[in-house]
Amino acid sequence: MNFHTNLNSDAVKHLISINILVYTAIFVFSQYKIENMFSLYHPIDDRFELYQILTHMFIHSKSFFLHIIFNMLALLMFGGQIETLLGIKRFLIIYFLSGFFAALFQIIFNTSIIYYYLQTLNFSEIRKTLDYLIMDEEQKMNLYNYIYSPMIGSSGAISGIVGAFAKFFPEHRIFILPFPFPIAVRKAIIIFIFGSLISSIFDLAPGVAHFAHIGGIISGYLIGSVIKKTF
Repeated sequence: MNFHTNLNSDAVKHLISINILVYTAIFVFSQYKIENMFSLYHPIDDRFELYQILTHMFIHSKSFFLHIIFNMLALLMFGGQIETLLGIKRFLIIYFLSGFFAALFQIIFNTSIIYYYLQTLNFSEIRKTLDYLIMDEEQKMNLYNYIYSPMIGSSGAISGIVGAFAKFFPEHRIFILPFPFPIAVRKAIIIFIFGSLISSIFDLAPGVAHFAHIGGIISGYLIGSVIKKTF
């Protein structure tokens, strides 16, 4: 990839700067609990606010520093190419729409899990029911996480950029674990989506919003397809 082009991509540089500033503010102004205010809670949660649909894309894990590092590196590598090709406006459309649909995918998945186990989406009833459920602690904790754990991070939006990248540069070869050799990016995202589905179904990586990644990639690819027809 052309890293010189990436480093001169205005939208990418500004997004990275904003993410780093917000991440720094979380620690510097820890008394204000910025991460709690701007993370995205499930719409049935009392803490949900409409603005969180946007702001959660700029919040990253305090306890896992590599969360923001990996996201910003991916944004730099893939985002710069898409911004250079399509321009700032189209790039931002892909980025934020993908972030929105990524969150929507994850919320729909979480809602289906909640309803499957509890047969209700009434939050007051859910709180009462959880206290009396007869299930093992691991199951109960997983259900609590689907309901109460907020979504954070730019992964969904960046997944959309990767999806768009796969549309415009399908044969570009990248490395994806565990393969020791580069493969075409279009094949790589298919493998990634399949792996995310397996991880989500069998809960192989607790705390990861797998359906947000899937939703982001699919959204970015489809939005990229529409843009490509008019580009």
